[in-house]
Amino acid sequence: MDTWIAGEMLDVWRLLGALLGTLALIAASLWAGARVTEQARALWRALRGHRAEVIAAVDEPADPLIVQLARLTAVPPGVWAAFLPAFLAALAAGLDRALGENSETAR
Repeated sequence: MDTWIAGEMLDVWRLLGALLGTLALIAASLWAGARVTEQARALWRALRGHRAEVIAAVDEPADPLIVQLARLTAVPPGVWAAFLPAFLAALAAGLDRALGENSETAR
């Protein structure tokens, strides 16, 4: 029984525990990442048909989202109104390309 408690053996058990814990953490991270990616793809597929409506909702300086962004940042509403539609259009095109889908079928 003394050989199970010896200092060297405790070091071996600690190392084995750290290794198993690390492997479990890596497996959990990969699994969670796969689930998040799957949900993000499903969300994008559901929303991509409304691309024009979303961009039209944020193209005026008086739109509520633009006004709130201007309040939270030091950027004027006119800059947000010019930037946000272009950013959302580029993001939508990038997501279509990343998912391997034709952007023409989304319209």
